[in-house]
Amino acid sequence: MNGLLTKLKENKFSLIASLPENSYELAKIAWEAGVDAIKVHCGVFHNASQNNFGPLEEYIGEFMKILKDSPVPVGIVAGSSAKIAEAILTKLPEIGFDFVSLYAHDTPASFYHAVNINNFLSVDSSYNLIEIDNLLNGGYANILELSIIDKEKYGDRLNARDLSSYKAIAALSDIPCVVPSQKLIFPEDVEVLYETGVKAVMVGAIVLGKEKNAMKKTLIAFRNEIDKL
Repeated sequence: MNGLLTKLKENKFSLIASLPENSYELAKIAWEAGVDAIKVHCGVFHNASQNNFGPLEEYIGEFMKILKDSPVPVGIVAGSSAKIAEAILTKLPEIGFDFVSLYAHDTPASFYHAVNINNFLSVDSSYNLIEIDNLLNGGYANILELSIIDKEKYGDRLNARDLSSYKAIAALSDIPCVVPSQKLIFPEDVEVLYETGVKAVMVGAIVLGKEKNAMKKTLIAFRNEIDKL
């Protein structure tokens, strides 16, 4: 199975599902709908879904079931501070996770030279372009998540200024950039997102909601639009 980094480099555009709950059922819905990767969470309060995810140990059984059956790579948000993340990181490769997703300010220095798992680094609205450029080109990240929307604007409609910001960052480096659905993104937005130079859209709670049938229909609609590119 190709890891996410390989898919992002080889695919024209990719689809990632950020699960609003750590659920085998939701993961199965996602891979059956045609996603290229799945992301789960532990040790973090997730602003978009308003879910408080507990420690890794709380979900290990569910994660092992997902990892055993998933035909696509699975990654994890591993905490909300460098201290929490450092305690978790050493356990993840042997469990079978393909990538770790952390904000740069929550990524411990010891993860800088990690080679056994991909670093899916995130930046938020507080980062300036110089910081982002350094993170992209300083060897810190394999993949960059552009979580640059102010929290008070979560759920607003995606707009031209957002697209311009994504395009400016994607132009800084060859490292694949991913847009998460902090804003309301529709399947028909796939083409304009692709034109910014980002390599994937990651749909989560704001776009997917929590109703299973609606979630599946939404993911299939994104998959269909990506396949038209």
